[in-house]
Amino acid sequence: MAELTGHTSRVLYMAQSPDGCTVASAAGDETLRFWNVFGVPETAKKAAPKATHEPFSHVNHIC
Repeated sequence: MAELTGHTSRVLYMAQSPDGCTVASAAGDETLRFWNVFGVPETAKKAAPKATHEPFSHVNHIC
């Protein structure tokens, strides 16, 4: 449990990122804050680098 300080008005909405590491909050002071609260998960640390993909490689080029 933790107290996150930074907004000057009450928090109206909070959401957690899909990877579970970041929480976003929106407040009445019209600001969004992103909080790195859980660190990087172990699975993300050990993930193999993704192969580079050429965008639109399946489309014929026009010269």
